[in-house]
Amino acid sequence: MFPLLGNFGGIISQVQNLQASLKGITVEISVGEGAVSVAMDGSQHLLGVKIAPEVINTEDIARLEDLVTEGLSKVQTETRNRIQQEISKLTGINVANLPNLFQG
Repeated sequence: MFPLLGNFGGIISQVQNLQASLKGITVEISVGEGAVSVAMDGSQHLLGVKIAPEVINTEDIARLEDLVTEGLSKVQTETRNRIQQEISKLTGINVANLPNLFQG
C-alpha cells in the first residue's frame, strides 16, 4: 500500500548523515582587507564575528555596519555553496540545478 515507507529507515539514516556532514562545515570570510571576519557552520548558524580594533571609529559607524553586512552576506552565500557541494557529493544529485532550493 505504501511502498515508499519500506525504505523509510534508510532515508532517515541518509538525512542524519547529511546533517552530521553539514555541521562539520565551517566557512569563514574576511572583508575590508581583514577588518571584519564572519564564521558560519553548515547549518547556517553564525559562529562569530571578529572586528579589528582599528576599524572601530565612532565617527564612521556606517563603514563598520557596511563591512559586517557584507561579511554576513558573503559567508551565507559561500555556506550555501558548500552545502550544495556536500549534498551533491553525498547524494550524487547536482542540487545546483534545482532552482530556488538554496535561495534565501
